Amino acid sequence: MKFYEYQEKLIRIQELAKRNATGSPKELAERINVSERTLFRLVQNIKEQGVEIEYCRKISTYFINN
Repeated sequence: MKFYEYQEKLIRIQELAKRNATGSPKELAERINVSERTLFRLVQNIKEQGVEIEYCRKISTYFINN
């Protein structure tokens, strides 16, 4: 994956998480066209940037704590 594609995916995940609209990890991975393992690495990268992103099983979505 090229650097700009990686950055676009990070931004897309954050945009969806802000709206509580990611769906399950499997659904999100399919939506952004990556494997689930790659998705988990992307989410970890977002966390390392200082963004408080978490997954809620109850509503089945990632969300960002403000």
